[in-house]
Amino acid sequence: MSKSSSLKKDFSARALWVNYRSSAIFPFFLGKNEDTLLVFQNYWQWKSNIENVIANIFIRDLSGKLIHSESLQINIHNQISIKNILSDAVDIDKGTVEIEVIGNKNLGYPFPAILCYYKSKEYISVVHSAGRILNSNENHQTSTWRESNFLTIYDDDLSPFISIFNGQDEMDTELSIKFLKLPVKELILEKTFSLNLNPFGSKVFYANEFLDDSEKKLIKGKRFFIEFEHKNKGIFGRYVVGNYLKKENMHFCTHSFMSVTKSGDIIESSEENPVTSFLPAFNKKPLNLKLISYPTNINSKVIFKSKESNIDETINQDTDIIFNFNSGEEAFEGEVKEDKFVKFYSTDDCPARLNISYNFSLPNSKHPTDIATGFKGNVYPKKSNHWGSIVNLPGWKTMFFLRNCSHNPKKTESGDLDFTFFDNSNSVEKHVHVKAETCSILEFETNSDFSNFISWKCNSTVGTIEVFWVCFNEQTGAICGDHSF
Repeated sequence: MSKSSSLKKDFSARALWVNYRSSAIFPFFLGKNEDTLLVFQNYWQWKSNIENVIANIFIRDLSGKLIHSESLQINIHNQISIKNILSDAVDIDKGTVEIEVIGNKNLGYPFPAILCYYKSKEYISVVHSAGRILNSNENHQTSTWRESNFLTIYDDDLSPFISIFNGQDEMDTELSIKFLKLPVKELILEKTFSLNLNPFGSKVFYANEFLDDSEKKLIKGKRFFIEFEHKNKGIFGRYVVGNYLKKENMHFCTHSFMSVTKSGDIIESSEENPVTSFLPAFNKKPLNLKLISYPTNINSKVIFKSKESNIDETINQDTDIIFNFNSGEEAFEGEVKEDKFVKFYSTDDCPARLNISYNFSLPNSKHPTDIATGFKGNVYPKKSNHWGSIVNLPGWKTMFFLRNCSHNPKKTESGDLDFTFFDNSNSVEKHVHVKAETCSILEFETNSDFSNFISWKCNSTVGTIEVFWVCFNEQTGAICGDHSF
């Protein structure tokens, strides 16, 4: 798998992938009340009829030294606590956990659908598999990784962090970290570091540690984002990043996404797909949703209109607002406070890749979700299988947002989803009908019959449905979420 300038070509290439190994790597953070957990289901079995798969886990300290490895038989539902595995290694609080899945048939994707949960006494954050060490059948050439597109907060409590991992070759390069203003991109400051990592080594960079007092004043309480860049080989450089809450020893995590300001492709409207790109936005109280597309896209004049409706009501008329911005120079932002569904859309030429982050929060949240995905260009393939996992702890509940819209709204059809929620001992089913060009909501309350995390899967009768989920605790303000696999 390689970086491409064409999103359409990237999607087409996936059909040709042959991989018997699929892997992901995450940083782990441990403490008195902190744990890192890997949660996943055996979708290889139900989705691709692959019966014989095993998982190998490699846990390394920051130096790259292997401190634990084991092979696991994959169950229907799997949740792995790094703290439990390293219960005797009391002096290890950071490092990496790599999980590889080996199959006797073509797994296709070289990255597995795994969620990594970061848990403290009060809070939980989650990120899906993103970065990985390349397979032997992939090109291990030196590549430049220029990453960005995540929420950054610097105040008395929170500080941005970046975790960097290395592959099997020693890394001797430089890391550049830029701090840039929002909403209009402008450089605030740039820091450059020597980046020397052993094979399989890793390092976590905390802004509150590498900035001096004068530099901290430039960003404290301000709106900004980070772009970082380095060279390496033998990896796919998507990194776990976010903000660190020191007093709780909590890492609020998401994954980075590439900055494409220097190259990219433009998509056009057609008779079949008159909408070139759209962004679905949705909310239900007590949640509040803020959206942001960071100015790391190609420089292009982008024009979006919007339609709005109540939840479960088909959208029809445009609003009076037209959004006109340069996608490589200024941020696109929006907010949905009420129980509403909004569809931002363009019928003009538009960049195929436009990043977007969904920041859901409660009134008392210390940190929102940071769900990283993209505007849906008309080159995206249809999808009918959706799956993931959710938090099932006392006081928590989950809200599923099921949007059903397309690039040809007049031909969008209503659809049905059949959900199954399960662990290794229990299961429950739910059915949802979603009208065309709207969003429906499914709520799931904590169920004491299940484990602390629950796997879920669903199949939709139409390929225009997308699933997002948000878990939250109204009492503490804790919140996490993601889009489905």
